[in-house]
Amino acid sequence: MVDLVDAAQQLESEHLARAIAAARVPVPEGIPGECESCGEDMPRLVDGRCAPCRDGRMRIARFHSVPG
Repeated sequence: MVDLVDAAQQLESEHLARAIAAARVPVPEGIPGECESCGEDMPRLVDGRCAPCRDGRMRIARFHSVPG
């Protein structure tokens, strides 16, 4: 007979297995260059776009800007 603790352990085990499987996605290789979307020179582009442009984030400041 399955009790509440056994059911909770089974549920936790299944959740952990799904979380680990979801975390095992391959990370695409990036190359340095100028972003096709925003024009910034970035150290890592994937499919020609920088991370903020791929994620839809707003740019706060230039990545490599140096006041001067």
